[in-house]
Amino acid sequence: MYDKIEIQKYFNRIGNPFIDSMSKALTHAGDGIFAIVVCITFLFIRLKTALLLFISFTVSAGIVQLLKHFVFSDMKRPYFSLRYDPDFRIIENLTYHTSHAFPSGHSASIFAICTVIAFQYQKNITWQILLALFAMLIGLTRVYLCQHFLQDVIAGSLIGTLIAYYCCILFKNKFDSINKPLRIR
Repeated sequence: MYDKIEIQKYFNRIGNPFIDSMSKALTHAGDGIFAIVVCITFLFIRLKTALLLFISFTVSAGIVQLLKHFVFSDMKRPYFSLRYDPDFRIIENLTYHTSHAFPSGHSASIFAICTVIAFQYQKNITWQILLALFAMLIGLTRVYLCQHFLQDVIAGSLIGTLIAYYCCILFKNKFDSINKPLRIR
């Protein structure tokens, strides 16, 4: 079984300029700004989903930040370990971070978002599969861009998924009265 450095080196070797550009663009789907835009967008689609998105994102982001800064504050990112490796391929115009690696906040965020949306649209298996693939793709961009080890992404994705799932279960019938779009008068 490969250790985390070998897995990281594999992802670094498969790179090319096209994948670099796509990954740099797609990875933003896991940041907080994207999550807020999705929450705001759902205000006009389905208020209940917007509220669940906001709660899930906020709770998962809070847990991730607590873990990153207080429990696993000494965990380094891949670039810290690979920056002096002569085979390390630098991606141009990318800011590499070195600390606060575990768990991946981008992964927690995108998995929370996709889980809530998938849960709200349970009858549409195609959307559920597409949302799962999209979340996995965003998580893999974090590994590809050497911002996280695979284990960081897996941990973040589990946090986001579990928080979102339990929020959806806990509030399943709580917001039924607002299960409609926001109306602006």
